[in-house]
Amino acid sequence: MRKHFDFYGYNAPTWGGYYHDDQTYFLGEDFRSVKRYKEYKDIGFNMCLLQHENGYDGEPWETSSTKKCLDICQKVGITRVIVEDRRLKRLSEAGVPLVGEGCKFKTEEEFLAYLDECTKPYRDHPVFYAVQIQDEPPFAHLKEYAHIYRGIKKLFPKMELQCNLLNMILQKTIAPDPEHLQTMEKDLEDYLRYFAKESGIDYLMTDEYAFRGRNQISPWTIPTFQVFANVCKDLGLESRIVLQSFSQEACVTNKEKPGYLEGSIAWRRITEKDMYWQMNLAVGLGFKEMSFFTYFTKVRRNFRTTWSGGVIDGGSLLNYDGTKTRLWYATQKVIKEVKAFEPVIIKYQYDNAYFFFPDGKGKEDFDSSSKAILSDVKNIPISVKTPKYPVMVSELKNGKSRMFMVQNIGNTIDELLYNKRATTLEIDLGEIAGKAKFYYKGKLVERKLDGTVLKEKLGIGQAIFIEVEE
Repeated sequence: MRKHFDFYGYNAPTWGGYYHDDQTYFLGEDFRSVKRYKEYKDIGFNMCLLQHENGYDGEPWETSSTKKCLDICQKVGITRVIVEDRRLKRLSEAGVPLVGEGCKFKTEEEFLAYLDECTKPYRDHPVFYAVQIQDEPPFAHLKEYAHIYRGIKKLFPKMELQCNLLNMILQKTIAPDPEHLQTMEKDLEDYLRYFAKESGIDYLMTDEYAFRGRNQISPWTIPTFQVFANVCKDLGLESRIVLQSFSQEACVTNKEKPGYLEGSIAWRRITEKDMYWQMNLAVGLGFKEMSFFTYFTKVRRNFRTTWSGGVIDGGSLLNYDGTKTRLWYATQKVIKEVKAFEPVIIKYQYDNAYFFFPDGKGKEDFDSSSKAILSDVKNIPISVKTPKYPVMVSELKNGKSRMFMVQNIGNTIDELLYNKRATTLEIDLGEIAGKAKFYYKGKLVERKLDGTVLKEKLGIGQAIFIEVEE
């Protein structure tokens, strides 16, 4: 059984340049340094993902950026590093059978020999841990994606692979039959079950970003978390999640020049409140590995050039010029609290979740829960009266012992922009009141009950965890 949470960030320290409207610029500092990777570790990350400019594509190994970064990680004490291998990524992106007559490889032996050759340069490095292949594979690529997974596991049983899957927003992309869509939840569930069965993997992972434009919370975030948690529970798999740490900017198009950009506008800056909202949700639904997109802000920025995608990522944990944002410090704080809570919570496994709403309101009244999957759990041991915001209660189990998370899942923008105050919840613990222990921000805290009722003031995104040991 897992004893620790894992944390890492996408887009680790870069070569110190950026691309702006197809021009390359250098900032005067190579961020692939001991100083910068110590800084990466200091936020609370115990793993590292090397991709993009730091990924590997078969170039001379000794002078590669991948080796340089692996060596630096070893020096600073990061002992598990994931390497993006672009050759394996291209294999999985083909969307056609890999082995057989007329395919890239005539035999399985030839295919395995290629995997062996690709991984040979980096797999014996002391801090190498895993390979990242394709990120967010569509359903059409899952068969080949799983084939690569099985092949590497056959050759190297102890080698890990990072397989980050899609969420439910791109329904036609994940649907087994794009011409006959089911509900979004069912298509996502079938996508996950197919990959788990085809690959034999022992975990499922996705990215889901709650804070986009128009000051709303994505209505697909909570159901995506729930579907992953429910499928992992049913299949006996671990669940992993990529949390949002970037601000999204919308591309502005030139009306007189179709396909040509005319600048951009930031939609939403991620804050400490947002990080609590995401992290509590992840921990409360039993996710054991949390990564962040992104650590360094992406270095490719298009403002006045031809269309190359719908959005630009900006303002992450570190700006692309290497300066820390406020979110860097906020994320460090939240990770530290999760690690303090780790000895207690890590042994619990997700079991269920349900929702409570203010009187006269339902999920359709709140964007943070508008597509939430309302469970039909019977004999709910906890009930919550909430005057303002939706509340999620999740149940985790460890043998006969139980952990309940009670989280205010309103929209954090209400407190940020409209000066709304934290709300006092009335949590009726019923029969478990006499056995309950309470944890807040990673610490065991004292609470007085009014009979069986806990009156708890929770800001949006915040949660209290209630343990009942048997």
